Amino acid sequence: KSIAILPFEINAPDEMTHIRTGIESMLYSRLSWKDKVKVIDTKTVNYQIKNYQIKNPLPEQMAELLNLDYILTGYITHFSNAFSIDVRVYDKQKRQWKTFFEQSSSMNMLIRKINIISAKINKSLFNREGKVYGKLMKKKKEKAEQWKLQNPMEMMPIVPEEEKAKKKSPFWKFWD
Repeated sequence: KSIAILPFEINAPDEMTHIRTGIESMLYSRLSWKDKVKVIDTKTVNYQIKNYQIKNPLPEQMAELLNLDYILTGYITHFSNAFSIDVRVYDKQKRQWKTFFEQSSSMNMLIRKINIISAKINKSLFNREGKVYGKLMKKKKEKAEQWKLQNPMEMMPIVPEEEKAKKKSPFWKFWD
């Protein structure tokens, strides 16, 4: 299989080109799989597209022109001291997009979140499970077990008595 990584769009007040190149490098290394998955970097894709003399081709066109199985593109949005990471992968064979996303509470957590996204992409597209994906599934199962064992009354928000006196409950809220 082959996948090309296109440059990420960054929606942030600050210049974050170092984040863009870091994410592309991380995805390149985490999606590469010897003899199974070939990752095409941005520079190679841009060079090949220039040969076709098409300005701003759509990812769907790129997949056809360059004979690639997948095209990966993404966005990072920075707002209110948090980051949203949205990745889309075009599957040429199925002619559809798959989406992957994570949210990060700080710039320091971006690397961990990109690791999670790459693990999800590997599992979804290439049926490849690594350590990160295994840990992710383990946490998901543990959380599901905790929800099963939790008392439903403890799931209701507890409002202090002084707050109850200040606020009138909405008509639909019938519990204390």
